Amino acid sequence: MKKIFILLLSIGMISLSCESTSTSPQVIGFTSSEDSKSDIVAGPNDIISVWESYINAHNSRDIEGIQALNSDDISVYGPAGEVIEGNESHIEFLTQWFDANNPNWTIQWAISNTGENVNGEISDFVTAGHELSLSVEGQEITAYQVIDAMISDGKVVNFNVYQQERGQSSSE
Repeated sequence: MKKIFILLLSIGMISLSCESTSTSPQVIGFTSSEDSKSDIVAGPNDIISVWESYINAHNSRDIEGIQALNSDDISVYGPAGEVIEGNESHIEFLTQWFDANNPNWTIQWAISNTGENVNGEISDFVTAGHELSLSVEGQEITAYQVIDAMISDGKVVNFNVYQQERGQSSSE
């Protein structure tokens, strides 16, 4: 009787440990509109390398590399309300901005996610935090940016830049 009990207990433990895992994507958040709410799920890892290449091209002032990673109809929404439409306009903006500010980004974190875009279609995004160093009129400035970029077929389709410049903490 004791052997049968141990055998049944062992079979029970084995069957519980063999429980299959779900193959559904991991829900990590949501998007919402006036009418609905939809899940954001963990996205593909390969798009993070697209973003890393994009930032590296910016840091090395590789205009051709940036152009190659931009979609032809890229849209950029900057932290001061800038709206830049199209690859050529983006390159023109960057060329002037590089000369005036000498920016350099350090990626601090990046998350790949998949969710609805503004048109209600499912798209892949990289949301990444960056430390940005600028040299404006000889003064060194550090800002922090969160950039949310839609990536499709290895190209940057659009991105939004949210920026914060931190002051000194008070010693009160």
